[in-house]
Amino acid sequence: MNSTYKIGFYTAISLVIANMIGTGVFTSLGFQLFDIHSVFSILVLWLLGGIISFCGALVYGELGVAIPRSGGEYVYLSKLIHPSIGFMSGWVSSTVGFAAPVALASMALGTYVHKIIPEINITACALTVVAIITLVHAMHLKVGSGV
Repeated sequence: MNSTYKIGFYTAISLVIANMIGTGVFTSLGFQLFDIHSVFSILVLWLLGGIISFCGALVYGELGVAIPRSGGEYVYLSKLIHPSIGFMSGWVSSTVGFAAPVALASMALGTYVHKIIPEINITACALTVVAIITLVHAMHLKVGSGV
């Protein structure tokens, strides 16, 4: 058996869909609908957000071709602006860009579970889910990709 496993196309697409659409719909849509009562306005805003995101993806694609190194924003900003900007971007991505959405999604899940089973503590549920998913992903890339 080949010990090298890479994330496949299906897993990558699932990750993008879960990250962009799932988190947005399950956490922010209610706040948007609270202030904006027009379905058309919401759809236009989401369409504009999708167009802007697509443009960002194209820019990252071009940067990836122009600077073919691993490291993402850190490498791009370090090369294009200054290494200290890349360093700061890396720290912001680690704390706000990656950890905060995981915390937000797990707290949203804890809130939804609490609505169904009021005896469940929201924070305990969120921490448990993050711990379980972390353990699953720590097992092996193939196991995490399957989940």
